[in-house]
Amino acid sequence: MSTKEQIIELFKELNGKDKSILLNELGDLKSNKEQIKVDNIGNCPYCQSNHTVKNGKHKGNQRYLCKACNRNFIYSTGTALQGIKKRGQFEEYRSIMLNEGIVPLKTMSRRLDISVQTAFDWRHKILCGLRSNIGDFENITEVDDIWFLYSQKGRQGLKYSRKRGGSKRRGDNDFQVKLLVTSDRNNTNDMSVVRIGRLKAKDIERKIGDRIGDDVTLVSDKHPSIKSFAKKNKINHVSFKSSKHIKDDVHHVQTVNGLASRLKGELNHKLRGVSTKYLQSYANWFQFVESHKNKVNLLKDKDIGLTNKQQWNTFTSIEKQYANFIKKYSVRTYRCPTKRNWKTALKDTKSIVNVGYM
Repeated sequence: MSTKEQIIELFKELNGKDKSILLNELGDLKSNKEQIKVDNIGNCPYCQSNHTVKNGKHKGNQRYLCKACNRNFIYSTGTALQGIKKRGQFEEYRSIMLNEGIVPLKTMSRRLDISVQTAFDWRHKILCGLRSNIGDFENITEVDDIWFLYSQKGRQGLKYSRKRGGSKRRGDNDFQVKLLVTSDRNNTNDMSVVRIGRLKAKDIERKIGDRIGDDVTLVSDKHPSIKSFAKKNKINHVSFKSSKHIKDDVHHVQTVNGLASRLKGELNHKLRGVSTKYLQSYANWFQFVESHKNKVNLLKDKDIGLTNKQQWNTFTSIEKQYANFIKKYSVRTYRCPTKRNWKTALKDTKSIVNVGYM
C-alpha cells in the first residue's frame, strides 16, 4: 500500500471533529506556504531591480523574469530554501533551532534522518539569514574586546587545526581573534569580528564609527585603541583600569562583560569551540537570541524568516569572505581552501548587499 493510500485509510478512521481539525490545519499550512511565496516576490535576487514580470511556471512554482538582467527566478531563489529538497525537514530543523537553540549536528542528523553534512549546511543557511541590530548607540555605551584563539577547526589538509584546548602563547598576540562587543543601556548591541591580532582604532571606526550618536558617553577600560578612537571622533570617554572592572555605579562595562561571558560559554563549552571562519555567524546568532529573549514565538519573526534573498549568496561566499578577512586583517596565512563550490554562487563578494560578515 502506498503512503497516499495509507493516509486516506487513516483519515477515514477519524471521527468528524478530528477530520475537521485536520482539514483546518492543512488549510493553514497551505495559506502559510502561499504567504511565503507572496512575501518573497519583489526585487530581483540577482540585481535588486524591481522591474520583474511573470514568466510561466516551473515544477508548479510561478517563475519571474527580471527585465533588467534578463534572469529567471522563483519565490525561493536566493533564500535559505534555495536548493532544499526536503522542505518539511528543513522547516522542522529551523523550528528546533529557534526553540531549543544550537543542537549538536549528530543529534540533528539522527532526529531528522539527514546526513551530518546536511545538518551542518542547514545550520549555516539559517545563520546566514540573521540581520544584526543596526540601530545607533545612545547615551552610555559600553565597549570591550573579547579574545578567541585562532582556530581552523574542520579544515582539511592542515597539520595543526586546533580543535580545542589552550595555547602556550600568552597575552595579546597574532593568534588571538578579536571580537568587538558594544552595547548601550537601550539594549542596542553589536558583536563584530574585527581582526586577528591586537585591536586597532581603525577597527573600531570601521565597525561602529557611524553608529555613535552625538550624546554618547563611551565607557571602557584603558585600552589605547579605544582611547584613540574616542579622541579622534571627539567622543566623551570614561575609562578605568581593567583590574577594577568599574568606574562607578553608572559607568561600568558589566553589560558587555555579561554578554561576553555567556557567548564564551556557548561557543567554548557547549559547542567545544568553533572555527574562526564561522565565528561571526555564531556571534550573530547569539546576538539575535539575546535581543529576542522575551518573545514567545520566534518562528514568526522576520529576522529569522525565509524572506532574506541574500541568504544563499552569503552561505556560498563565506569561504571567500574568510579568505579576504585573513589576508586583510591578520598576519596569518590562508591555507587549504575548501574544494566545495556551487554553480549559482556569486564570483564577486562585493555584489552581496549587507551580508554582515567580517
